[in-house]
Amino acid sequence: MASELTFDGIADDGRAIVEAHKQKRGFEEGIRRLLSELYPDNAHFIYELLQNAEDAKASVVEFELRADGLEARHNGSRSFSLEDIDSIANIGYSTKKDDETQIGKFGVGFKAVYSYTTRPEIRSGEFSFAISDLFVPERIEGRALDGWTTFLFPFDRSDKPPETAGAEVERGLRELDEKTLLFLSNIREITYELPGGDIGFFKRTDVDDVTIRVEASQGEDFVESNWLRLVGPASTEHKGQHPLTVAAAFKLEHKEPGRGRSATKAGTRAGAPLAIVPLPVGDVSIYFPADKETSNLRFHIHAPFASTVARDSVRDTSENVQLVADIGDLIVRNLKGFRDRGLIDDGFLAALPNAEDNLKPMYGQVRSAILAAFNEHELTPVRGGGFGAARELVSSPGEIRRLLREPDLAVLFALTSVVTMGAPRWIADRTGRAGKFLESLEPMDFGWSELTGAFGVMQQRTVPSDVGGRLVYGPQPGQLAVFDEWITTKSDAELVDMYQLLGMGRMTHRMSWSVKLGSIPMIRIRRRGKAEHVRGGSGDVFLPASRSDTVQSRVPVDLAYFDDEDDERANNLRSFYNAAGVARWNEKARIAAKLKEYGSGARAVPDNDTEVARHLEDIRGFARFAAGNESVARETFGNVPFLLTQDPWGALRWVEPSDTYLDVPFVTTGLSALYPWNLVTDGDDEYEVWWDEPEKHAPAGIYLNVEGIEDFLRAVGSGDGIDIAPADVFANPKLKTEYWVNNRHSAYTVTRDWQVDGLSEIVATGDPTLLQTLWDTIVDSDQTFATAIYQANRSAGRHPFESQLAQQLTRIPWILDREGELKLPQQISLAELRDGWKHPPSNSLVLKLGFGAEAAQFEQIEADKPFHAEQLGIEVEDAELLKEAHAAGITSDDLREFIAQRRSLEAYPNGASDDPDRRSAMAAHDADSAPIHTTEIRDRSVVVGQGPSAEEAKTYLRGLYTNADGNMHCQACHFVLPFKIKGEWYFEAIQFVGSRNRTHRQNALALCPLCAAKYRYKRETTDGAMLNALSALEIEAGAGRIELSVLVNGEVVRLWFTGKHALDLQAAMAVAGEVRGES
Repeated sequence: MASELTFDGIADDGRAIVEAHKQKRGFEEGIRRLLSELYPDNAHFIYELLQNAEDAKASVVEFELRADGLEARHNGSRSFSLEDIDSIANIGYSTKKDDETQIGKFGVGFKAVYSYTTRPEIRSGEFSFAISDLFVPERIEGRALDGWTTFLFPFDRSDKPPETAGAEVERGLRELDEKTLLFLSNIREITYELPGGDIGFFKRTDVDDVTIRVEASQGEDFVESNWLRLVGPASTEHKGQHPLTVAAAFKLEHKEPGRGRSATKAGTRAGAPLAIVPLPVGDVSIYFPADKETSNLRFHIHAPFASTVARDSVRDTSENVQLVADIGDLIVRNLKGFRDRGLIDDGFLAALPNAEDNLKPMYGQVRSAILAAFNEHELTPVRGGGFGAARELVSSPGEIRRLLREPDLAVLFALTSVVTMGAPRWIADRTGRAGKFLESLEPMDFGWSELTGAFGVMQQRTVPSDVGGRLVYGPQPGQLAVFDEWITTKSDAELVDMYQLLGMGRMTHRMSWSVKLGSIPMIRIRRRGKAEHVRGGSGDVFLPASRSDTVQSRVPVDLAYFDDEDDERANNLRSFYNAAGVARWNEKARIAAKLKEYGSGARAVPDNDTEVARHLEDIRGFARFAAGNESVARETFGNVPFLLTQDPWGALRWVEPSDTYLDVPFVTTGLSALYPWNLVTDGDDEYEVWWDEPEKHAPAGIYLNVEGIEDFLRAVGSGDGIDIAPADVFANPKLKTEYWVNNRHSAYTVTRDWQVDGLSEIVATGDPTLLQTLWDTIVDSDQTFATAIYQANRSAGRHPFESQLAQQLTRIPWILDREGELKLPQQISLAELRDGWKHPPSNSLVLKLGFGAEAAQFEQIEADKPFHAEQLGIEVEDAELLKEAHAAGITSDDLREFIAQRRSLEAYPNGASDDPDRRSAMAAHDADSAPIHTTEIRDRSVVVGQGPSAEEAKTYLRGLYTNADGNMHCQACHFVLPFKIKGEWYFEAIQFVGSRNRTHRQNALALCPLCAAKYRYKRETTDGAMLNALSALEIEAGAGRIELSVLVNGEVVRLWFTGKHALDLQAAMAVAGEVRGES
């Protein structure tokens, strides 16, 4: 049986502890160091004293800080007992150790005071005592006032002067705030008085069953804060005398626009309703804030968590996890009350945890509980007012909510067979943290994909879908009826908004292009005052030509946009009507409408003069439109059967321009010989005859009355010649297998080959006019068509070989001579060409085909020349050249000088680029950052930056046009520069084209002084022509010398560029070559 406690017995036990450990060096200091580690915060014992006062059921606590110590008082109804004295004079023992509802445990916690005093004094009830040596209670004089307990802590530690101790305790007192009283049940007032006379005061008032007000006065600052505090039972089992509770506290502020302080001055905004607001940081409290514990919630929570001794952090235990779950349940139980009190607003939603808040799993339970409640119960704000369960509400992007009406949702959901609980409503629109919380819920989605699906149901399809075993090409009858009723009941304003939404979806690519808006009957027109809804893609409805256009087949003006508008509405409607196939009524639309009549297949051919005249007026209109719209002429007219042709019986019929050709009486091409109507008979039955229809037809002669008919027919696709067409390079017998069999194809694969389609048939006609047309085509084509090219990929070799066209033209005799015989190019001379046949220019394709051996005798001479040349030890060509030179009066000295110059030219720098694309990209980048051409007024007008740029250009050119021998060449005359100055070749860097906005080093030519003067003052080719010729250059990888011709002083000068210079200049002018003053 335990002995009865007495004051003297407790003191004797304490002295025994002290005596037993006196021999252990540093025992007391070790105890103090341990307490310092357990309670690292200065003046932590203030909270220990508040905890004791709370457990003693005190309502008032007072602190008085003096220069030499601290006195603390409370009016707790329970005074100190011998058990309390034994606890406070011990370590690890507490009268409350088995009661988890009691928050203050005298023992280790109280020992924190020994950081400031060596002998604390306590006066409570019948006991007045001090504690010496940490463990020994000693009776002292004096008693506390009736009903009060007093603690006195003299600042008498030698290692902590009173000034230091006082400053630390003062800081601890000043750190008290309204949160100190937030989760206490008994203490309602705390005051402190500082040596300088400052007084701190905290008072909690219960406004109603969940609302508390805390008034705080510290120095001259007096603030009042309001809190919505929820308190509920904890589900954790315990052995205490009282039930455990958990709590949550939400900050309240008076509603007032533009004010967001967390605490308000007393007396302001009185009478204004209170609303919940989020805290910057919510505290976790174990009655008092646990300073090192972070929840990331935006409201304060409290529970009797298992914690560290210093109560500054929460341990990770299953009991603590359950306590947090209890807090979540507590909040959820009160949500309907919050709703009924009007507290579920933006501020409250912002205070709730959302999916983006970084919560520990333990505190994530609170979020999960709250989100589940909002999903399942009518707590979530609804757009327009009221509340609903989030899972029964609809979430949509802002533009859908803005441009559709809420009743539209029921129709659109019905079209996609989505079942909803009642009439669907939108979840409220919110931004900020309130919006983030609503985004964390689980409403039904109605976004762009759902909108696409709903309208996709209504479109006409070219490929049917299987509906209950039936092939359906469009909406089912029930869906069409629902959609039609919905569209019909919409006002013009509502319909325009819907059009805008669909247009926005197309313009921003958020609505799938798989939905053919033009196949949905939703374009409103008015006929005889009644609204109808038609398909835009039908081609029967148009936008009004002007604001005064009220034709019935036009979209009403109020539903349209006009080309002089450029606001959001106009842009959205423009996108919608384009997607729906509704064009503006203009000349193009008129032409399209007229062509639709021809394209219907039901148009009768004209059978009298009136109808022919009407048709010819159509053709004249078509021709005028094509003349002004050349780029779209073939696309517009090419595949529409609006032209008349005549069969052998004289009957007219409709054909497309692409199925026609031009010949007399329009132009002379000979193509009629290629496309004849052939009468075919059955060999067994001489009466069985029919006409074999040609592939192409001649337009009817009636079109001769239309001015410019030939140009129009060419523009829309009628054939008027013989074309060289691309050919499949893999069909070329000259393509070697090793070129491609082991090489990988890529985006950089090059395949180029040519042919004349139907060459054998053309030649077989024997028609002189058609063959002359063929001759003109070949003669007018350049020699590149004689060569096919294959390159498997960028790193593979480039292989040129004879094109299929060249093989065709050197295998099939096709050139008609004066005697009417067909010959190969190599078999005929100029003298043998028929009268009227043009002679080939120097770059003509026909010359590449061996054209020009003129006679047998000449051929014999040509055959003997190699023998004689061999005897002389020279080439045949050399002998011919010497002969021509002698005849021209050229002496041997002239030839020697020419040879020397030629050798110089052969040494002209090459400067080829192996990677033209990369070099062009780098040059373009440099050009874009080149300095702007500006001038300053000095003694004369000087281009700012011209000096450095000119010198940079010279350095650049010197590197490009100096060969391996150290000789530098002029780009115009191509010879080595005539002299040096100070050891460097002298030349002038002349701008290729002038008046550019930027100064590019690439825009320069390296010219000798004479060529520079001629180019600068006598150049006749314009800058525009120069740039066009430059941009037309095709510079392949490995290309060396590039040539560009320019007219200077009446003579053609061939400018030679290295491959790198040509690439750089081309890229610079393309990217930043604008004329000065244009940008």
